[in-house]
Amino acid sequence: TLKTYIENHTEDGIAMEYDEAMALSGVSLYDSGYTYQRYTGDMPLNIQWGMSLTEVQETIGLGLDFTEDNVFIRKHTTEDYEMACYFLDGKLHHLKIKASTATLAKNMEAIARATGIRLIPDGIKVEGNILDGEGTMAWGPDVAKYKGEWSYGLPHGRGQYVDSFGNKYEGEFKLGFFWGQGILSSPSAGFVYSGEFAMSKKHGTGRIEYRSQEIIYQGEWVQDMMHGVGNYAIGARYIYRGQVVKNKFTGKGRVETPDGYVDGYFKNGKPHGICTQGTKDGLTTITGNFTNGKKNGVFDLETLGNKRKIIYENDIEVKTGPVDGSLIPKQ
Repeated sequence: TLKTYIENHTEDGIAMEYDEAMALSGVSLYDSGYTYQRYTGDMPLNIQWGMSLTEVQETIGLGLDFTEDNVFIRKHTTEDYEMACYFLDGKLHHLKIKASTATLAKNMEAIARATGIRLIPDGIKVEGNILDGEGTMAWGPDVAKYKGEWSYGLPHGRGQYVDSFGNKYEGEFKLGFFWGQGILSSPSAGFVYSGEFAMSKKHGTGRIEYRSQEIIYQGEWVQDMMHGVGNYAIGARYIYRGQVVKNKFTGKGRVETPDGYVDGYFKNGKPHGICTQGTKDGLTTITGNFTNGKKNGVFDLETLGNKRKIIYENDIEVKTGPVDGSLIPKQ
């Protein structure tokens, strides 16, 4: 039975340990060595690599306990976690932080939300080796089927999953999850996604297409949400390129439509901040500050080389005039 699964990121100096429920139960941080590069991120409790035992204790304001099995390890234990400090030649060289059982139990609901579908080996073996090899398992009468590689007694490696709803995933698996590169098609939801997955959620970079709606997004994802930088298009009617935050067009970006474009800053899909709006032919542009999609303040308008200023209040033009002249109220 699989008790723990460890993901090593040697170039970043970190190893992450997951329990059977795929909860992150432990993290190890390393100074440079034969295997790992130095971890350069934030350190817990403001301690630093190379500190002596005395310096570590003074920094955290607590004493570290001896361990019976290893004289080079000192531990700090609370109700929530245990931190083990490893010393080499009297200097801090390795940290291991492990969550307590109570902490993991307290966060099971959050863990469940953070993961997607997982194939548990409680179906019927159809053929092959479903422990460490290649095999096929079916769940219920034509409910779902997995065919591919197995390890740890779980779908692990390359494989294919299909179910009675027509959903199909083909690609990489880890410990029963869609994890790695793969293609997921869902007729009921109307999309095809190809790209990276983590714990059965779209995570990394990938492309999704809703063919019936002519919607395509290609870019970065975090836990099934468009998040990062990407391109979103509804046919040729609407194209957005830029930053996305939790499925919302927020940050620096550019929208193009058959009528023209808006280039600048957005919030929840609307121009928000300094933007330039222009016609498709490029003959007319207007630049200024938008607030939730509406013009507010002084804008610079240029048409066929002629320039003037306009003042808007809540998208309504209130004053206008030449660049070098005084602004007059809009009649």
